[in-house]
Amino acid sequence: MQAAQSAANAMAGYTDLFASLQTVQATVQEQIERFNVLMAEIKVVGNARQDEEGTRIVGNIALKLHRVHTLLCGGEIAATDVAVPQPQVAPAGSAAELDLHSALNEFSSLLATSQRTSQEVAALLASATEELAQLRAAAN
Repeated sequence: MQAAQSAANAMAGYTDLFASLQTVQATVQEQIERFNVLMAEIKVVGNARQDEEGTRIVGNIALKLHRVHTLLCGGEIAATDVAVPQPQVAPAGSAAELDLHSALNEFSSLLATSQRTSQEVAALLASATEELAQLRAAAN
């Protein structure tokens, strides 16, 4: 009876994690599309603003977009951000249950790291969008 309850709780946890994974995946796809739009816009605005201030701002935007590219495509993970999951020993668990529990812990850790990375990318994209809008306004 207790094993059935444990299995039901694990399945609910898996469902939540997979739903979170789908959310992160959709967010990353949206961020990639925003990145591509900003890359196209920076070329146009950069060509229109070739003065010293415009070049400086375009350079700052390019650095932010480079960081976004690294985070989205390079999968960079800071060593300090990764929490190594510690396997928890179940009193009467089989090896398969322990493997599933360990995999669930690792998946949770990776998902949390992906969510933090996604938040950083969102902040960089917002900042680059704002700077690009200011540059575009000054060009007109």
